Amino acid sequence: MSKEYDKNLEAFDRSDLSSEQEKVIHNLKEYITSSLQSSQHHVVINEGAAGTGKSVILTKLFKEVRDGKTDSKSPYYGLKTAFTVNHPELLKVYQDMGAKYSNIYKKDYQRPTSIINSLDKKGEELDILFIDEGHLLLTKPEPYIKFKQNNQLAELIRLSKVVVVVFDFAQVIQSKMFWDQKLLDEVVKDVPHKTFHLDFQYRMKASPQVKAWIDDFAKGILRPLPPKSERNGYDLEIFHRAADLFTKLKQVDKKMGMARVVSTTGFHHDEDGKHHVVMDDFDQPWDEYDPQELVWAKRPESINEVGSIYTVQGFDLNLVGLLLSPAFEYDAKNDRIWVNPDKVIHREIYKKSPHLTDPKAIAKAKQDFMLNALNILAKRGHYGLYIAAADPALNKRLLELAK
Repeated sequence: MSKEYDKNLEAFDRSDLSSEQEKVIHNLKEYITSSLQSSQHHVVINEGAAGTGKSVILTKLFKEVRDGKTDSKSPYYGLKTAFTVNHPELLKVYQDMGAKYSNIYKKDYQRPTSIINSLDKKGEELDILFIDEGHLLLTKPEPYIKFKQNNQLAELIRLSKVVVVVFDFAQVIQSKMFWDQKLLDEVVKDVPHKTFHLDFQYRMKASPQVKAWIDDFAKGILRPLPPKSERNGYDLEIFHRAADLFTKLKQVDKKMGMARVVSTTGFHHDEDGKHHVVMDDFDQPWDEYDPQELVWAKRPESINEVGSIYTVQGFDLNLVGLLLSPAFEYDAKNDRIWVNPDKVIHREIYKKSPHLTDPKAIAKAKQDFMLNALNILAKRGHYGLYIAAADPALNKRLLELAK
């Protein structure tokens, strides 16, 4: 087991669970055990916002189930189980878990399409399937990755006696993975299911006032920043210039590490076709997905790159430097953040979906996808959040609210 593996696993493989998390795990195990004795398929849904410890609970539960596979006294004895996530960086971290524990193997962690196609080919079924980041499951066919059906969750339920899935609708970021409560209800309506809600924020070591401000901000709602006396030491700051944000962020990184700049789509490629994030005197390359042994957030060289949802979703940072792209504009009439869809560079997120046909719903989704990406990025940091906006009017308003 290399040090790189250990670094990758730090945020997921934990033994210091809270009483709330232990209680959820106990309740999940009770439901899973009773479901295994039934002739029907069952679904367990864990709903919770970013930072509520969903992945930690899923990891601990999977380890316990796998440990029980070889124990004749365990309800999990001899069961066929697997774990899936539709996110390459997260999948890699979970596969590292397979290298660490004797009862788990790298092959136990696969992408959803691989599991579906493999089980169908063999004519087999799983006893228990664990799904992290269920909101990233496809809700339309994707021939490019050999997914020909209409909904990955529906297929995984069909092929598993018990499905344990994590959901956060505020992390839905593109149309091919469009999820809302109505669609989830539709998929599980004919299957016995139970939902567990996780609402305790573990990642951000911030006061309730700061958490509320970030919650509103991620919805586009602008409020005055809480006074420093009400921040519980959380480092929340608005910057006039991205270059100044970067200078201070690098100082934080030298002290505690894991301070990184992140952003959403909306910055143009340069004349050579390279994707850089450029604001005032700040100019750094956008992280292109680059599979390596160490995940992006943990690499020393990533201090000089800009992270995205594709490399930091699901991961923890100590401090986040968030650059709002030109797509995020200031709506002066309503005093809020408005997403300009014409300035969204990554057009993949707005492709047609069978679940989005009403023009009003499409317009809302175009706002929601980008605000959800903002939500994901803004909630990565344990101890701080720095913000600068490319839109001059928005940045001016944020600075006013910080006074």
